[in-house]
Amino acid sequence: MKPKGLKPSYAAPSSWWQHVPIAHWLVATLQPETVVELGTHYGVSFFAFCEAAERFSPKTFVFAVDTWRGDDHAGRYSEEVFNRVSNHQQMFHKHQSRLLRSTFDEAAEHFGNSTIDLLHIDGLHTYEAVSHDLENWMPKLKPDSTILFHDTNVREGEFGVWLLWKELQDRSDMQCIEVRNGHGLGIATLGTIAPAWHQDFVSIAPDLINQGILLDDIAQLKAECVWGESDFRPYQIQLNESKEFLIKTQSELSQTQSELSQTQSTLLQTQALLRQSEKKVSELLSSLSWRLSSPIRSLKSMILRGR
Repeated sequence: MKPKGLKPSYAAPSSWWQHVPIAHWLVATLQPETVVELGTHYGVSFFAFCEAAERFSPKTFVFAVDTWRGDDHAGRYSEEVFNRVSNHQQMFHKHQSRLLRSTFDEAAEHFGNSTIDLLHIDGLHTYEAVSHDLENWMPKLKPDSTILFHDTNVREGEFGVWLLWKELQDRSDMQCIEVRNGHGLGIATLGTIAPAWHQDFVSIAPDLINQGILLDDIAQLKAECVWGESDFRPYQIQLNESKEFLIKTQSELSQTQSELSQTQSTLLQTQALLRQSEKKVSELLSSLSWRLSSPIRSLKSMILRGR
């Protein structure tokens, strides 16, 4: 099955963008009843599963398990990350998903054996941590379930997923496929024989990879993709509108500045006229007072002479 017309409506920074079309395809193809993600961070992969479930697989329910505190590989982050993921989940996907804020080990206690169809492991990426996560959650998987491992192609620092992935490829009870772009995504299905959909995936993988690379490029180029993008029109249209708005704003600013300059000039002229008027009034008053007091001065002079 090739899902069509599904455009991500959620945007956030992530190294998982190149695998989003693969998540869509897997949910549409496998029709899993229960999907569990170990390590969600900003939620790009989680919401990829949710969006595909809503569009292609109504019976699917998706769980996200994370402390939303960060780790040595993802870094530490504030409460804002959980709030943003939680708000989006409650607004758009609360009927087919749930956030479990706990450690992976604590969450495993709340799932019965053989209940999970699709497990995505993307927590701490040391060999010891990812091996522990796999061992701890294996009993929870159905006999024909599929496990996704992110960062199978990262080989620096303390990343050790690649080493575990190498071991899994040698196991007879797992059938493995890998795409190496986007830091690598390992797909392992339980069973001694590869399911028919593995070959379908191999055939369609190039198209899915190209779609994912395009999504990743868009996420890198558009700053608004960091959070809450709501305008999904072509970016050139948005850019043109932004330029038009900027030109209009600059024109209005120039006009306002011109009007302000004219007002200031008028004010200065008014102040000058006011000063001139005040001076003339003062001079007039002085001259009138002198003329009115002239008889008094003359009388005083006569009196003084008579003495």
